[in-house]
Amino acid sequence: MKNRVKISIDGKSFTLVGDESEEHMRKVASYIDEKMTEMREKAVAVSMDSSLAYVLTSINVADDYFKQKAYVAELEGKLSGLTAEVQELSEKLEEAEKVRGEAEKAREEAENKLDEYTLALENGSGVQLHLSPAKNKKGKK
Repeated sequence: MKNRVKISIDGKSFTLVGDESEEHMRKVASYIDEKMTEMREKAVAVSMDSSLAYVLTSINVADDYFKQKAYVAELEGKLSGLTAEVQELSEKLEEAEKVRGEAEKAREEAENKLDEYTLALENGSGVQLHLSPAKNKKGKK
């Protein structure tokens, strides 16, 4: 459904027709009217020549648009970099969790073996542990 909105820019009335909301169209018109007022206040020649005011206002609005477009592109680039970093960190986290799981499994196995040896020693089943003496730093016993 098309919306019809009466607006005023530079003291002239217009009717806008569009798919956007009435509020949106009023905000756009207000923005253009503010830019037009800024143009007229900056130079005497612009305040007297409506065509010049319209052209300079259009150039200023286009300048704002291109600056915002460049800023959005910059933010998208940063977002892309951050997304890649998050992916890399997620992969590292998964690997760390895998290593942690393997370490926990090895610890559990070692504890189970220790429990078996302890139980065997308590029952006197004759299990012998072969412990080699610790080596010093030079490899001597």
